[in-house]
Amino acid sequence: MIYALLILLLLLLFLYLCYKKAFGRTSGPDDDPRAVSPNSQYQQHKDQILALVDNILSYPYEQVYIKSDDGLELAGKFYQGRQGSPVIIMFHGYRSMAYRDCSGLFKLTMELGWNMLLPDMRSHGLSQGRVISMGIKERQDCLRWVDYISHRLGENTPILLAGCSMGASTIMMSAELLPAQVKGLICDCGYSSIRGMMELMAKKLHLPVKLSLLALRLSALLFGGFDPESCSPLSSLAKSKIPLLIVHGEDDRLVPCSMAIENYRASASDIKMLLTVPGAGHGMSFLADEGKYRETFLAFVKRIGLI
Repeated sequence: MIYALLILLLLLLFLYLCYKKAFGRTSGPDDDPRAVSPNSQYQQHKDQILALVDNILSYPYEQVYIKSDDGLELAGKFYQGRQGSPVIIMFHGYRSMAYRDCSGLFKLTMELGWNMLLPDMRSHGLSQGRVISMGIKERQDCLRWVDYISHRLGENTPILLAGCSMGASTIMMSAELLPAQVKGLICDCGYSSIRGMMELMAKKLHLPVKLSLLALRLSALLFGGFDPESCSPLSSLAKSKIPLLIVHGEDDRLVPCSMAIENYRASASDIKMLLTVPGAGHGMSFLADEGKYRETFLAFVKRIGLI
């Protein structure tokens, strides 16, 4: 009996460590937005990254807050554009921040004179939370931010949702739930399923795949309060007609570019566009080819009638 309890405790400890490693909060409000990853793919664009971050930091904003469905206080930065102009709500990636992940699209948005809202995803920055659920709970937060804009600027204000990496997958998972006020999704380097990402990570770390998937799912259920297999971008996009723009770097070594093609094919929308950028790493399509990114973005918003 004692040995059985000891084994159970060790198993629970192992699962808790899995949960903390994969889904626990690590970031806070004091993270440095100008800290560039030492990864060589980022270092080759360091000057561009810092210039774009400094550009965001130069703009005044209003700090705003909402409540999530489960009672967390979520923070965001609202940048005022022209009266009556559309709004882009841009969601950052896993254990990252809007200042870095959203800087390219922010530049294009300000050039158009539109409004921009940069939320801190739950368990990041100024937002409350201890669990990063990879888009499962975060997709409901998307709806609350849409509600916030609708109440603030009116139900006729066009809204675009945009995201990078986990932020992109989050808005794709929200696609089937979004109101008609949301006119399109702009998704940069998003994954096609959480399970697929966990499987990739297990292989990269040379861990047994089936055991790793089971451990991570159990840890999320027991300690995170969510099931990572309850939804995916693929399942949600298949039920949504919302216009979709997918951008992905062809040299993405974190989320393979093949996942962009999977998401594109899964979408039931009559308006969908796909841009893959040769040589671009994870989240670096704008940095690798700003001209093509700009051209594709403008073509998309024109196609859905916003310019």
